Amino acid sequence: MNKLQLTLVVLSISSIGLLPSCGGEEVADTGPKYNFEHADSLPTGYLKELGIVKTNIEVTARLYQKMVDKGYSFSEGALLSAGKSFSGSAKQAMGVGAIGSDIIYCATFGQNQSAISRMEGLLKTAGSLGVSEAFDKSIMEKMASEDTTINKSVLLTKAYLKAKDQLFSDERAQLATLMVVGGWVEGLHICSQMMKEDIKDKEVRLGYWELVNTFDNIDHMCKVFKSNADISGVESQIHELTPLMNKIKKNEKKYKPADVAALADAVSSMRGSMY
Repeated sequence: MNKLQLTLVVLSISSIGLLPSCGGEEVADTGPKYNFEHADSLPTGYLKELGIVKTNIEVTARLYQKMVDKGYSFSEGALLSAGKSFSGSAKQAMGVGAIGSDIIYCATFGQNQSAISRMEGLLKTAGSLGVSEAFDKSIMEKMASEDTTINKSVLLTKAYLKAKDQLFSDERAQLATLMVVGGWVEGLHICSQMMKEDIKDKEVRLGYWELVNTFDNIDHMCKVFKSNADISGVESQIHELTPLMNKIKKNEKKYKPADVAALADAVSSMRGSMY
């Protein structure tokens, strides 16, 4: 079985921020019929999209770090509650992505207790999803530590790669996609909340612009699974953000805090019902 090169965002991840879309191949209605639950049958365009999305954690983490450097204040209220639970495999997959983005945010801002308080929730959710081996306690403790020599985004990337392998070994490729989406939504939410009143300088401005542009990759990935009710529903919700994202994407030098605030409100409302 093929092993796809996959990581998340919010962070995004997370966050789900990245490179522009590579123009991934879409599955036409008149084209070949793929069995989307089997990794070996996924179209080449989808594999390319995942290869690009793997940079999402790193880009989001860099934006978090820029916010620290520029004097933004940590916002506990922007995060999911430490005791947040998720019902059903689709929301659990999105939750794994979202919590991972939260942990990276906490660790970047030196809020290690907040990061540690979310590890239990991540381990529990990962266990419910069947990918607990990817998030062993030692990795989570390193991510939440005060050791600044540890590249925490790399640790999280490795954990998600392992989770991805477990999901594909169980032929559940759509859940890996939902992990990506959950991390991207959470990362966009956090950064939007942080920047809606103040865009401190051009570095932060560019980082946020890059993050918003990850939507093209998320969209292409979701379209591969357009026959899956969970993913098509999530994609429809994200598409409602398009007019607001376009204001940001149109010019990275001229968008205003009011544009970020409008997107922040929309993402916050969507996030409340998504996971």
